[in-house]
Amino acid sequence: MMVLPDTDEALVKRLLPSLNPDPADRAHAWSEWHARLGSPSVLKFIRTANNTAEPDEDILQDALLTAYLEVERGRYEQRAGIPFTAYVKGIARNKIREARRRSRRWVTLDEVVLAPAAESVPRALEHTLETREEQRALRRGLDQLPAQRRQVLQHYLRGETPTEIARQLAISEALVRQHKHRGLRRLQEMSLLG
Repeated sequence: MMVLPDTDEALVKRLLPSLNPDPADRAHAWSEWHARLGSPSVLKFIRTANNTAEPDEDILQDALLTAYLEVERGRYEQRAGIPFTAYVKGIARNKIREARRRSRRWVTLDEVVLAPAAESVPRALEHTLETREEQRALRRGLDQLPAQRRQVLQHYLRGETPTEIARQLAISEALVRQHKHRGLRRLQEMSLLG
């Protein structure tokens, strides 16, 4: 049934405690709005917008209850040209968002630490490019080092211990540490390391 804007406006005025001090008449106005205007329109909106596991009717009831409480507390302001149903649909949209948040999977701290940071695509791309450029500069710097220092640093970059490096290169651990120290110092002088 199509309702004229004047009738809708008059009905909404009956809902407002500031304009209608009679609680029984306000309750009757809510019943009229619910049956004639509100529920069918808001439910149709919810059915098209709800992409959660929450049943449409539950979201409708939650939205209607919230709207009722907001109006009774005096938090609703009637605006010219904006129907009351649009206000309730806005509440329903928020209820759908809340349902979506509730259905999200909680992530453990370990997953957060192991997962890449939630960076924007441009920032992630910038980081990747910076890393590649740093790797190229390090390779160029390593190429400028004497052969044995270069080998020692390459083994360190693979995560090997001084003992493993000394064994593989057939040199002492002290010499491994010396090559590492002098190689890193030379790379710093070439501005390849911080």
